[in-house]
Amino acid sequence: MTQPAGDIEPAPLVPHRPVAPDTHPLELERLALQERSHPDCDPLQVQATIWLFRAYGAAVNSQADELRVLGLSPSGFNVLMALLNTPGHTLEPCQLADRLLVSRPSVTGLLDTLQSKGLVTRRRHGVDRRRVLVELTDAAHGVLSSHFPIHYREQAAVWDELSPDELGQLVSLLRRVRGAVPAHLHDERDLGGSGAGDDPRTA
Repeated sequence: MTQPAGDIEPAPLVPHRPVAPDTHPLELERLALQERSHPDCDPLQVQATIWLFRAYGAAVNSQADELRVLGLSPSGFNVLMALLNTPGHTLEPCQLADRLLVSRPSVTGLLDTLQSKGLVTRRRHGVDRRRVLVELTDAAHGVLSSHFPIHYREQAAVWDELSPDELGQLVSLLRRVRGAVPAHLHDERDLGGSGAGDDPRTA
């Protein structure tokens, strides 16, 4: 007996171009619809961008939750870590902006907040008075030291589904995304292993 035409389920929408393995059917349908929107749409690139944003959101949300008790934002914490991971614990605002891949006005706002909490100080350069130096305070050292057990426990929970080899591969791939590597890591002096700026939280 022939099935009535009205009862035939439409074929699921799938992209014509490649996508990642094990893609959920609902995601396949959305990617297929987006692919139809423009001939230059590459579903795999769309998928990579979406999952990069999702992973970033998961990591930042986890960090925001753990830092709430300290009254710090993830961006403020990253400023403190950039200073901590620099010999002398001192940087200029422009160096912080480059290290964190944020604008200089954004760094100024972060420094205003951190200075009001007594976590950083700003002073004029001893030779060039036009330059400003940002320093980590003793109070900031104490805050970071006491918080590290919680921070690294929560960080491990974010990545516990990936093996060390997979994490290493992920980092290697992310370095190849255009614009992901900050300018100071293109400098041979920094690539020589000085320790300043090598921490991924401050890249």
